[in-house]
Amino acid sequence: MAKPRGPHGGAGDGGDGGHVGDGGHVGDGGEVGDGGVPRQRGGGQHGRPTTVAETHRAVTEAAESGRPGGPRSTDGRPGGSEGDADAQRPQNDPELDKHDPKSLEEIARARQQIAGQLQEMVDDAWDHVDQNRDSILQQEGYQRQREKLIEKGYPEDVADLIVERTAMGTEAHRGLANAIDSEATTMLDPETGFRLRTEVGYDAQGGETPKVKDQDFRPDVILERQHRDPVTEETDWEVAHAYDLKTGLKTGIEPSWANKVQRVLGLPEPPEELRPTQRPLSVD
Repeated sequence: MAKPRGPHGGAGDGGDGGHVGDGGHVGDGGEVGDGGVPRQRGGGQHGRPTTVAETHRAVTEAAESGRPGGPRSTDGRPGGSEGDADAQRPQNDPELDKHDPKSLEEIARARQQIAGQLQEMVDDAWDHVDQNRDSILQQEGYQRQREKLIEKGYPEDVADLIVERTAMGTEAHRGLANAIDSEATTMLDPETGFRLRTEVGYDAQGGETPKVKDQDFRPDVILERQHRDPVTEETDWEVAHAYDLKTGLKTGIEPSWANKVQRVLGLPEPPEELRPTQRPLSVD
C-alpha cells in the first residue's frame, strides 16, 4: 500500500512543532536560552511511566533487577539471547480487534521493543540541533523569517527568540522523522504485522490526508498494526498507538489534543510523549 506522507516543516515555514488545527505552539523549541540539562541516561521514576523515556527506564530497571523481561542486549534494549528476543518479539493477529486483550498485549510488546531506540533517536535529534544551533539559525529561511518579524514591529531580541524556538523545534522534529523513516523496518520487522510511520495527518473524522489544509491533527509518530476487515476480508493498516515529540521545558502534550487523537483514532491509550532526556519538563 502506498505510504501517504504529511510534510515535514521546512526551514522558516513555522515547522511542525505544534499540532495542526488545535492551536499548538509553533516550533515547540521551548524556552530558548534555558539550556535544559546535560544529556544523561538511566535514572528511575516512581509511578506509572508516561513517556517513552520513563517506559525505557522502567524496562531497563526491571531487566537489571532480574524481573521478567530478561537481561539487556548490547544495544541497550531488552533482549539477551536470540531465543529471548524471539520470545519477546511482537506478533500481531490481524483477525483480532485492536482492543482485544491479545492485541493489547502485542501492541505493548511492540512499544517495548522500540522504546530504547526511539528514545536514542529523540536524544540524538536534539543533540544535533543543539550542537548546530548557530549554523541552523543562519539558514536563509530562518533569517528571512526574522526579518519579517522585525518588519512587523517585533523588537530584535523577541524576533530572535521566536525564530530560535521555531528553528530548534522544527529541526528536532525533522531529524527524528528522518531517523525513524530510515530505520523503521529494522526497528520493527514487517513480518510482525506492525510498522512505524511519521508525520501522518488526519482530518476530523480520522481519515488520513496528506493535505495540510485538511488536517485536524498530525501525531509525530504512529505505530500501526495490520487488521483484516471481516466484511471485505481485505487487510489494511490501522493506528495502534501515537507518539508526539515535545521539546519545550514548560509544556507537554495538551490534554485536549491527546483526548481528541485517542477518540478519533480509537486508540487503546492516549498519545505518548517523546521528550529528549536533555529537556525534562519543568515541575515549577
